[in-house]
Amino acid sequence: MIDHSHESDLVFRALNDATRRAILALLASEHEPSAGDIAAAFPAIGRTAVSAHLRVLRDARLVSEVRDGKHRRYRLGPNRADAAIAFLRQIYEQALPPERDAASDHRPEGGLRAVENG
Repeated sequence: MIDHSHESDLVFRALNDATRRAILALLASEHEPSAGDIAAAFPAIGRTAVSAHLRVLRDARLVSEVRDGKHRRYRLGPNRADAAIAFLRQIYEQALPPERDAASDHRPEGGLRAVENG
């Protein structure tokens, strides 16, 4: 059984860095780029640093690595950060004023955005 608190810790650690968030965004927009492709998208930090960032993302299971001959290709998942998202949702929903409940809540779908903006 997966320890969800440990999994969440790894996710939050991985998301704590702007470069790692940018790598996730890149993976969302490109189909299985190679490690070299990802490094080319971040020329200011170099291949070694990109490899270190990919390792943190792999440890959090936010990305997976696929071997393709001598290349390593990356894709999102298998962890969708559900435990971390659930934690944040619970914290923000607890912070709502008491007069607001599910029946009177007029937030659009994706409630966290509305809480953060409102």
